[in-house]
Amino acid sequence: MKFLNLTSFLFCLTLLPVFGGSAKERALEYFTVLKAGEYDRTASFFSPQALGDFREMMSFLDEIPEEAAGQVFGVFFGEEATKETVKEMSNDEFFGSFITFTLKQAEATGNLSFDKIEVLGEVVEGDVVHVLTRNKVTVGEIEVEAMEVMSFEKVEGEWMALLQGSMKGMAAQMRASLGQ
Repeated sequence: MKFLNLTSFLFCLTLLPVFGGSAKERALEYFTVLKAGEYDRTASFFSPQALGDFREMMSFLDEIPEEAAGQVFGVFFGEEATKETVKEMSNDEFFGSFITFTLKQAEATGNLSFDKIEVLGEVVEGDVVHVLTRNKVTVGEIEVEAMEVMSFEKVEGEWMALLQGSMKGMAAQMRASLGQ
């Protein structure tokens, strides 16, 4: 359970600074979505490529032995989830479901609160924009304020988030903890 709490908390931090349209407007929209607990909407802030990359990073879930699969899929995709139902999900559904159930686990451990997001600036690098934010998240008694740099690219005229290293690290940590 401690692993789930830590994973949920780290995932909360990686979700805060996502932007589209104008950076500040999208940040506020995304923050509102998180504060409202509408986690299934988060996939709409990420590029299709990022959603595909996330699914690929999590492909180790297919290798989980059947005796453990029910519990693992239940925790991250809902009680009714099976390997088959998860395989049938689109990348948007996979990402949204994973985030929803991961953050619901964080809520179950105590008060989950996305307290503050502050956009500090951005750097343009060709077609990619890097945005610097200061974020404050509380899960239970744990409160963290952290600086984040997120990278974005325009997809069909809208700035969409790319996966950051912390998400990749979280997937690797999960894989290791599940013995994959």
